[in-house]
Amino acid sequence: MVFIAPFLGAAVLLSGFVSALPRPYSQDSAIGEEVAVSAPNGIPITDTIELASNDQKWSSEVVYATSTSEAWPAQSSPAYGSGSSDWGGKSYDDCVSQCLATYGGPSKPYTPPTPTSGQQEEGSHGNGATHTVIVAPSQGVLRYVPFAVNASVGDTIKFVWGANNHTVTKSSALTPCNKTSDALFTSGVHDKDFIFTQVVNTTDPVYFYCGTPGHCQKGMFGIINPPSAFGAATSVSRSLSSLGSSNPDIAAYASYTSTQTKTNLAASKWGGNIDLAGLPDWAHESAAENVLYTRNFLASNGEVLKENGAIDLSSAGSTPLMIPQDVGAALNNAGAAYGYEPSTPQPSASTSEAPAAPSGTAESVLNNGAGALASPKAFVALFVAVATFLAL
Repeated sequence: MVFIAPFLGAAVLLSGFVSALPRPYSQDSAIGEEVAVSAPNGIPITDTIELASNDQKWSSEVVYATSTSEAWPAQSSPAYGSGSSDWGGKSYDDCVSQCLATYGGPSKPYTPPTPTSGQQEEGSHGNGATHTVIVAPSQGVLRYVPFAVNASVGDTIKFVWGANNHTVTKSSALTPCNKTSDALFTSGVHDKDFIFTQVVNTTDPVYFYCGTPGHCQKGMFGIINPPSAFGAATSVSRSLSSLGSSNPDIAAYASYTSTQTKTNLAASKWGGNIDLAGLPDWAHESAAENVLYTRNFLASNGEVLKENGAIDLSSAGSTPLMIPQDVGAALNNAGAAYGYEPSTPQPSASTSEAPAAPSGTAESVLNNGAGALASPKAFVALFVAVATFLAL
């Protein structure tokens, strides 16, 4: 405590000066896109021993990166007490809990539709395994769960709607928020309990997104047979550090996720080998947030993650799943509550179901560090990250 006190004092003084400064309007780099999630056993996260064999043949097993994840960098903590939030002099645990309770929400149970619930189903079926992907597990959670899965040719991807007003539409890596003209599949807009099935006809990556205006830009996309890059600089595990240094939301989300998955090694490594190289730069943060959300989902539902890395949602009918709060959305809501209205950069769309959002470049977002640190959103993000760490 002797060494920490001077830093806390300095931080208090610094926060006072910062609060008096004008706050520039900073752009938000979180952009949504969809990635298909069709795999028999889950997402590849290859282990060193299994990497060579998995490169030669299709494997439905999810393997875990064990040596490539970088340690999450320590964050300096803005002193609280002089800010606009009234934490009532409570502990860091209370601060984190209050922040998440205010801007997020508790986990909610999810039960899949039954034949008696008036469900509708469209699509095709293969003769292989069936893999379930939940489309928006609860109202307001714009995610596909799991974010990515591996599937063999002939397998069936079963998309089950957990909320209203969503689609499943095929896209591509380069334009993840646009419909593709190549072997297009699209469900159309449907509501809770709807089921859409698709037969897997290739082991190449297949991308999909929600065509409801604005949803893909907020991260609602997924991948079937995602590309894997074990140990590469473009893998999710290796990219999280650099993404977090550019965007405090990612840093806070990663710190929170590390805490939630600390007793579940498999969940903490899930998706680490997904290769981001094929996606446009503006989509990397959204892909990382999707991986982090799936890790939190697995931490809340340990029984669905099998020893071989497969994600099996077949037991959801007898054991309701718990849907965790979306911390990424919570941080965005926190910024909005303080009057911070970020813009969402995205590429121009030539064929999209969703109208174009305000334009912006990935470079302008990534270089907006000073403005981001002065914003209430950044304060909340950094505060949650540091508070979560100190609460361990």
